[in-house]
Amino acid sequence: MSKNIKISLVLIILFMLAVLSLFINKLTTPRYLSAPELLVNGFYQFPSPKEFSNFQILTSNDIVLDKDIFKGKWTLIYFGYTRCPAECPVAMSLIKNLYSTLELKGFNLDDKQALLVTIDPENDTPNNVDQYAKAFNESFIGARGDRPMLLSMATQLNVMVVEPPKNMQHNHMEHLENHSNNILLINPDGQYAGFFRPPFDEEKFLLTYQSVVTPR
Repeated sequence: MSKNIKISLVLIILFMLAVLSLFINKLTTPRYLSAPELLVNGFYQFPSPKEFSNFQILTSNDIVLDKDIFKGKWTLIYFGYTRCPAECPVAMSLIKNLYSTLELKGFNLDDKQALLVTIDPENDTPNNVDQYAKAFNESFIGARGDRPMLLSMATQLNVMVVEPPKNMQHNHMEHLENHSNNILLINPDGQYAGFFRPPFDEEKFLLTYQSVVTPR
């Protein structure tokens, strides 16, 4: 093989490596969206992140969670319940697919987490809501607070939660049907950063989430 042919092959290989590197970089580097673009994609970002008070809720084995759980992590919170027929599985599957895609693209997930808080504390236990969350992804956390704590959290995070009627019978579900279906985003400082609104589009959700949580 002549010297010129060897040089040509080396140049071709270098060119292919450069193209591959650019392609991978494009896949893993998020495009930063403007506030109007975020809104069009279904995410409302507060001009200034909102503070909210401490809380205590329980996960599996009655482990107590409070605001410290948010420190150093981007947290997606969804308020749902284990017997939810449609909306909750759709929202939880969306978050599951987000995590799967980020993992495939090589993103660090150590500073990201997902928390499901039940709006049906009369029927959901800390154990079964945590098991429900983990059925979507082993890293997800499910938790339950008593009704006053739930209402306090929901009010501060602008989530509509309807209190059950006083004469509620066991397994009564009517008060659960109109719950808010937003997915909330808490920043690593434990502040309410914004929320994703339905109807959800998986591609827009992924693009928007990456734009918001990736340092600039």
